[in-house]
Amino acid sequence: RMEDRKADAGMKNGDADAADVVKATAPDGVDYANYFCAYAELYHQKQMLVDTIRMEKYMEAIMANKDSFRDKVVIDIGAGTGILSIWAAKAGASHVYAVEATEMALYARRLVKANGLAKAITVIQGKAEEVKLDVKADIIISEWMGCFLLRESMLDTVIWARDNLMKPGGALYPSHARIAIGAIGGMKERMEQKRQMDKSDRQEWSTFLQLARNKYMVDMNVLTPSYHKELADYYYNTAMCVNLHPEQLMGEATSVIEWDLHTITLEELKKDKIANFEVKISRAGLMDALAGWFDVDFKGSKNQPASKNVVLSTSPRVGITHWGQQAFLLTQPAQCGVGDVAKISMKISRQKKNDRMIDAFFGMDGFFKSVRYTMPETTYHID
Repeated sequence: RMEDRKADAGMKNGDADAADVVKATAPDGVDYANYFCAYAELYHQKQMLVDTIRMEKYMEAIMANKDSFRDKVVIDIGAGTGILSIWAAKAGASHVYAVEATEMALYARRLVKANGLAKAITVIQGKAEEVKLDVKADIIISEWMGCFLLRESMLDTVIWARDNLMKPGGALYPSHARIAIGAIGGMKERMEQKRQMDKSDRQEWSTFLQLARNKYMVDMNVLTPSYHKELADYYYNTAMCVNLHPEQLMGEATSVIEWDLHTITLEELKKDKIANFEVKISRAGLMDALAGWFDVDFKGSKNQPASKNVVLSTSPRVGITHWGQQAFLLTQPAQCGVGDVAKISMKISRQKKNDRMIDAFFGMDGFFKSVRYTMPETTYHID
């Protein structure tokens, strides 16, 4: 693998395509290591490219709205391999600027040339916030969504580009976004696996403590509470990325956040997101987790409405995507009956150690089969 990367780097550095890629300021080292570096690998890009729901919905949103793209200037933020840029050019855009922060821009340029679109698409390698263009965009396209919509915080860059690189009245694709939360069952085995791994790690630590004391002459037991806290945080306070089966849903999900991306501000986006809502149970059984996912709409803007509204959903009812859903396992599951209502409080915050990652806080209250259930606010990391 390392040899492949070295050979690949050599190929990139000597590639004639590099001369055709416009350079802007690269991400700083910390942000590159925390976020951007993975997107420089074709292996990572492939995970998105083989997601048929993702690909088909983006292609439909662009190609079914050729009237909206014809003769328009388009900017593709976080272009990756340039697939969205290529579709935009094929839809009739007058020119497309494909902005990609990593060396994936070199591959994008190669694909653009191979598809005969070198005159229609300019590939720019660098952060979108550092891009300077002589024209402003009529349309910004981007696949910015992370797990649970907000992981990776790439929407910040899209909103910045909207405010600085797009004409007034221009259109974002996608244009609207929302997060849904539902009650789910069928996670008992997952929780049992976590408990077994937690138990195994604790036993391993206990064995090591004896070794440290008897052989290495150091008593390390003072670290045990901290180690146990780390284990609990990892196993019980970290969300799981899963692809749920529709039958695991115990009722209709509730939309808890809805945004028009043309109007939301960066300031609003960076604030904690707080919601209080209810989930009604329509299938009796053991509720052992909450789960969250997102939908985005491609409606265009008020001034440039799309001819066809396309929806990309990551709901369990739609099928498997690379985003999956985020499952928040309950340490105390609840037996629920049809008609029971879960009253839920939620807060989503950016992590202090890495503001591209997020924490979700859930509290829950309700009467399930006439028995009072209360879950104090619990933190789940979405790393």
